[in-house]
Amino acid sequence: MYQIIRDAIQDRACLTAHYEDYVRFFSPHALGKDSRGAPVVVAYQYAGGRRGGLPAGGDWATFYIAGLSNVERTSDKWLAGRLMHKPVLMHVDLAA
Repeated sequence: MYQIIRDAIQDRACLTAHYEDYVRFFSPHALGKDSRGAPVVVAYQYAGGRRGGLPAGGDWATFYIAGLSNVERTSDKWLAGRLMHKPVLMHVDLAA
């Protein structure tokens, strides 16, 4: 799964996956580790569900790799949000 996400970042391709009981549609932007060393992906989620609802137009999200399942590429346009709201990783492996 890590390689699928890594390839999508390099290709600026969108993904869909299940995470915390919701289907998420997102553009992955960075892959790395959080402050505890857990692998995570910083992404711009533009569709699907999430706890509390997704704002119109989407929002930045951080997904723990271990919590993602059924990860697949989509043909959707790769998107980004306002950089001032983009989450920051402690250790970056790859960033778009």
